[in-house]
Amino acid sequence: MSKKKTPAQVSAKAPNDGEFPELKNLSYKEMYNIVGKFIQKAIPIKGAKLQIIKGLNNRVATPKPPYVVLQIIDENQISTTETRYTDKHKILWARSEITMNMSFVGAGNIAALQMAKSFVVRFNDAWASEQFAQYSDIFFPLYCKDVRISNFTINAEDQYDDSSSVTAFFEYHPEFGVCEESAKEIVMSVLNAEIDDED
Repeated sequence: MSKKKTPAQVSAKAPNDGEFPELKNLSYKEMYNIVGKFIQKAIPIKGAKLQIIKGLNNRVATPKPPYVVLQIIDENQISTTETRYTDKHKILWARSEITMNMSFVGAGNIAALQMAKSFVVRFNDAWASEQFAQYSDIFFPLYCKDVRISNFTINAEDQYDDSSSVTAFFEYHPEFGVCEESAKEIVMSVLNAEIDDED
Protein backbone atom coordinates (compact mmCIF):
# COMPACT_ATOMS: atom_id res chain seq x y z
CA MET A 1 0.00 0.00 0.00
CA SER A 2 1.46 3.35 -1.03
CA LYS A 3 1.41 6.35 1.27
CA LYS A 4 0.37 9.79 0.03
CA LYS A 5 3.38 12.08 -0.05
CA THR A 6 2.70 15.67 1.07
CA PRO A 7 5.38 18.19 0.07
CA ALA A 8 6.75 20.50 2.73
CA GLN A 9 7.11 24.21 1.90
CA VAL A 10 10.14 26.37 2.58
CA SER A 11 9.71 30.13 2.16
CA ALA A 12 11.95 33.18 2.38
CA LYS A 13 10.89 36.80 2.02
CA ALA A 14 13.14 39.82 1.46
CA PRO A 15 12.45 43.30 2.87
CA ASN A 16 10.02 45.56 1.01
CA ASP A 17 11.32 48.17 -1.43
CA GLY A 18 10.23 50.92 0.92
CA GLU A 19 12.65 49.66 3.55
CA PHE A 20 15.70 50.40 1.40
CA PRO A 21 17.92 53.17 2.79
CA GLU A 22 18.41 56.23 0.60
CA LEU A 23 21.25 55.51 -1.80
CA LYS A 24 23.76 58.10 -3.03
CA ASN A 25 23.75 58.44 -6.80
CA LEU A 26 23.35 61.06 -9.52
CA SER A 27 21.64 61.04 -12.89
CA TYR A 28 23.54 62.43 -15.88
CA LYS A 29 21.21 65.43 -15.79
CA GLU A 30 22.26 66.14 -12.19
CA MET A 31 25.93 65.87 -13.20
CA TYR A 32 25.34 68.38 -16.01
CA ASN A 33 23.71 70.76 -13.52
CA ILE A 34 26.69 70.55 -11.16
CA VAL A 35 29.19 71.17 -13.96
CA GLY A 36 27.01 74.01 -15.26
CA LYS A 37 27.14 75.75 -11.87
CA PHE A 38 30.93 75.46 -11.89
CA ILE A 39 31.21 76.85 -15.44
CA GLN A 40 29.13 79.90 -14.52
CA LYS A 41 31.71 80.69 -11.81
CA ALA A 42 34.79 79.64 -13.80
CA ILE A 43 34.04 81.69 -16.93
CA PRO A 44 33.11 85.28 -16.09
CA ILE A 45 31.53 87.00 -19.10
CA LYS A 46 30.59 90.67 -19.40
CA GLY A 47 27.85 91.98 -21.63
CA ALA A 48 26.33 88.59 -22.55
CA LYS A 49 24.68 85.57 -20.97
CA LEU A 50 26.55 82.28 -21.27
CA GLN A 51 24.07 79.52 -22.04
CA ILE A 52 24.83 75.91 -21.13
CA ILE A 53 23.35 73.06 -23.16
CA LYS A 54 23.16 69.84 -21.16
CA GLY A 55 23.51 66.90 -23.51
CA LEU A 56 23.08 66.78 -27.27
CA ASN A 57 19.58 66.39 -28.68
CA ASN A 58 18.67 65.72 -32.28
CA ARG A 59 16.57 68.32 -34.12
CA VAL A 60 17.08 70.95 -31.43
CA ALA A 61 18.55 74.23 -32.63
CA THR A 62 21.52 75.62 -30.75
CA PRO A 63 21.14 79.03 -29.10
CA LYS A 64 22.99 82.16 -30.16
CA PRO A 65 26.62 82.25 -28.97
CA PRO A 66 28.22 82.34 -26.51
CA TYR A 67 27.27 78.91 -25.25
CA VAL A 68 28.76 75.64 -23.97
CA VAL A 69 27.59 72.13 -24.88
CA LEU A 70 28.17 69.40 -22.26
CA GLN A 71 28.11 65.75 -23.31
CA ILE A 72 29.04 62.69 -21.25
CA ILE A 73 30.88 60.34 -23.59
CA ASP A 74 32.08 57.55 -21.28
CA GLU A 75 31.76 56.01 -17.81
CA ASN A 76 34.13 53.33 -16.50
CA GLN A 77 34.52 51.62 -13.13
CA ILE A 78 38.04 52.28 -11.82
CA SER A 79 38.07 50.35 -8.53
CA THR A 80 36.82 47.11 -7.07
CA THR A 81 33.44 47.19 -5.35
CA GLU A 82 33.38 48.07 -1.66
CA THR A 83 30.64 47.09 0.79
CA ARG A 84 28.87 48.44 3.84
CA TYR A 85 25.93 46.94 5.73
CA THR A 86 22.77 48.11 7.45
CA ASP A 87 20.52 45.90 9.60
CA LYS A 88 18.72 44.50 6.56
CA HIS A 89 20.70 45.54 3.51
CA LYS A 90 24.04 45.27 1.80
CA ILE A 91 25.19 48.50 0.11
CA LEU A 92 27.72 48.29 -2.73
CA TRP A 93 29.73 51.19 -4.12
CA ALA A 94 32.70 51.66 -6.41
CA ARG A 95 34.66 54.51 -7.95
CA SER A 96 33.79 55.35 -11.55
CA GLU A 97 35.40 57.75 -13.99
CA ILE A 98 33.08 60.02 -15.95
CA THR A 99 34.41 61.50 -19.19
CA MET A 100 32.68 64.66 -20.37
CA ASN A 101 33.26 66.59 -23.58
CA MET A 102 32.68 70.36 -23.53
CA SER A 103 32.32 72.46 -26.66
CA PHE A 104 32.70 76.24 -26.26
CA VAL A 105 31.21 78.48 -28.93
CA GLY A 106 32.14 82.15 -28.86
CA ALA A 107 30.72 85.32 -30.36
CA GLY A 108 32.28 88.67 -31.20
CA ASN A 109 34.73 89.73 -28.49
CA ILE A 110 33.92 86.60 -26.40
CA ALA A 111 36.36 84.10 -27.88
CA ALA A 112 35.78 80.36 -27.58
CA LEU A 113 39.49 79.75 -26.96
CA GLN A 114 39.51 82.24 -24.09
CA MET A 115 36.46 80.59 -22.48
CA ALA A 116 37.96 77.12 -22.85
CA LYS A 117 41.32 78.20 -21.37
CA SER A 118 39.57 79.86 -18.43
CA PHE A 119 37.76 76.60 -17.76
CA VAL A 120 40.89 74.40 -18.02
CA VAL A 121 43.02 76.59 -15.71
CA ARG A 122 40.35 76.74 -13.00
CA PHE A 123 39.29 73.09 -13.35
CA ASN A 124 42.88 71.87 -12.91
CA ASP A 125 43.32 73.99 -9.78
CA ALA A 126 42.48 73.01 -6.19
CA TRP A 127 39.80 75.72 -6.34
CA ALA A 128 37.66 73.36 -8.44
CA SER A 129 37.58 70.73 -5.66
CA GLU A 130 36.43 73.39 -3.20
CA GLN A 131 33.60 74.40 -5.52
CA PHE A 132 32.43 70.85 -6.28
CA ALA A 133 32.43 70.02 -2.54
CA GLN A 134 29.57 72.52 -2.19
CA TYR A 135 27.45 70.63 -4.72
CA SER A 136 28.01 66.91 -4.05
CA ASP A 137 29.95 64.46 -1.89
CA ILE A 138 30.05 61.72 -4.57
CA PHE A 139 31.11 63.69 -7.69
CA PHE A 140 34.61 65.18 -7.90
CA PRO A 141 36.76 66.92 -10.53
CA LEU A 142 39.89 65.00 -11.57
CA TYR A 143 41.65 66.78 -14.44
CA CYS A 144 41.08 68.34 -17.84
CA LYS A 145 43.01 67.89 -21.09
CA ASP A 146 44.40 70.79 -23.12
CA VAL A 147 42.13 72.89 -25.32
CA ARG A 148 41.41 71.71 -28.86
CA ILE A 149 40.62 74.43 -31.43
CA SER A 150 37.91 73.55 -33.96
CA ASN A 151 38.79 75.33 -37.20
CA PHE A 152 35.77 74.37 -39.28
CA THR A 153 32.60 74.24 -37.23
CA ILE A 154 29.55 75.17 -39.32
CA ASN A 155 26.31 76.27 -37.66
CA ALA A 156 22.68 75.94 -38.83
CA GLU A 157 23.05 79.08 -40.98
CA ASP A 158 26.06 77.62 -42.82
CA GLN A 159 28.38 80.08 -41.08
CA TYR A 160 31.66 79.21 -39.41
CA ASP A 161 31.48 79.26 -35.62
CA ASP A 162 34.30 80.25 -33.31
CA SER A 163 34.61 77.07 -31.29
CA SER A 164 37.00 75.15 -29.05
CA SER A 165 36.57 72.00 -26.98
CA VAL A 166 38.04 70.23 -23.97
CA THR A 167 37.65 66.83 -22.35
CA ALA A 168 37.24 66.75 -18.57
CA PHE A 169 37.36 63.77 -16.19
CA PHE A 170 35.42 63.30 -12.96
CA GLU A 171 35.37 60.71 -10.18
CA TYR A 172 31.94 59.39 -9.20
CA HIS A 173 30.95 57.14 -6.25
CA PRO A 174 27.47 55.66 -6.89
CA GLU A 175 25.79 53.28 -4.42
CA PHE A 176 23.71 50.17 -5.17
CA GLY A 177 21.49 48.36 -2.66
CA VAL A 178 21.14 44.61 -2.30
CA CYS A 179 18.71 42.78 0.00
CA GLU A 180 20.20 40.16 2.32
CA GLU A 181 17.82 37.71 0.65
CA SER A 182 18.35 38.31 -3.04
CA ALA A 183 14.81 37.49 -4.17
CA LYS A 184 11.54 39.16 -3.26
CA GLU A 185 9.90 35.93 -2.23
CA ILE A 186 10.86 32.31 -2.72
CA VAL A 187 8.56 29.37 -2.08
CA MET A 188 9.91 25.87 -2.67
CA SER A 189 8.03 22.61 -2.44
CA VAL A 190 10.15 19.84 -0.99
CA LEU A 191 9.00 16.28 -1.46
CA ASN A 192 10.23 13.88 1.19
CA ALA A 193 11.81 10.81 -0.35
CA GLU A 194 10.38 7.58 0.97
CA ILE A 195 11.52 4.12 0.05
CA ASP A 196 8.81 1.49 0.07
CA ASP A 197 10.03 -2.01 0.89
CA GLU A 198 8.68 -4.49 -1.62
CA ASP A 199 8.13 -8.04 -0.49
